[in-house]
Amino acid sequence: MKRKHLFFILLSITILLQTSMGFTRGLDLPNPSSSFYVYDEANIVDPQVEGYIIGTNEELHQKVGAQVVVVSISSLRNMDIREYANKLFEAWGIGSREYDNGLLILIAPEEGEIWIEVGYGLEGALPDGKLGRIIEDSILPYFREGEYSEGILSGFNEIIDEIEYEYDIQLNRQDINEDLYHFGLSPATGLFGGMGRIFMLIGIIAFLFIDLKFFRGWLTFSLLRGFGSRGGRGGGGGRSSGGGGRSGGGGAGGSW
Repeated sequence: MKRKHLFFILLSITILLQTSMGFTRGLDLPNPSSSFYVYDEANIVDPQVEGYIIGTNEELHQKVGAQVVVVSISSLRNMDIREYANKLFEAWGIGSREYDNGLLILIAPEEGEIWIEVGYGLEGALPDGKLGRIIEDSILPYFREGEYSEGILSGFNEIIDEIEYEYDIQLNRQDINEDLYHFGLSPATGLFGGMGRIFMLIGIIAFLFIDLKFFRGWLTFSLLRGFGSRGGRGGGGGRSSGGGGRSGGGGAGGSW
């Protein structure tokens, strides 16, 4: 009987940990974060830079419907980064439904790769050659030194400059000087990094203990059944999705 309980606990922990990471079924793609504009699984984006990207995007989307989403992932899981970016771009519906003016910056530090996927509506303002130059001149020099937040900020600002020029707008951007600001990231940044993961595991074990002792596993069974019944396509745009997500395969990439 004790072995059966132990097996049940281990199985439940495994399932809950996997589902809490937020990956969609089948495609193995992450769901958007609550902010939509920054998904930082690899824990490489400084909070100040993240806030700047979110704030700039909110004003940009309000004015012209465009969205520039930054995503870092811990691993490509044996997928080609270009294919991964294309599927993620479509799944999240980046950009407005009417103009498809979205852009995705996908970073995979483990593999040392970056890809920028661009929607139909921004291909004129940001053709492949221009994106390639931004990657090589404004992003990769920082990435090669391990300064990810600086590189992301530098590339993001270059892209926003081009979008402002395309739409003839001026955004009220927060003042961040990427040349002077030093970020000093902690490996515990993010919900699933360092101590956050330990606290989550302790919480799950405590929940299972209480459930087995007082409810004979009924709460866990109900929770797992709820996870199993969720269908459909996860990551279908998030609460801030503009409903876009169409690209003509345009974009550029690089490695370091």
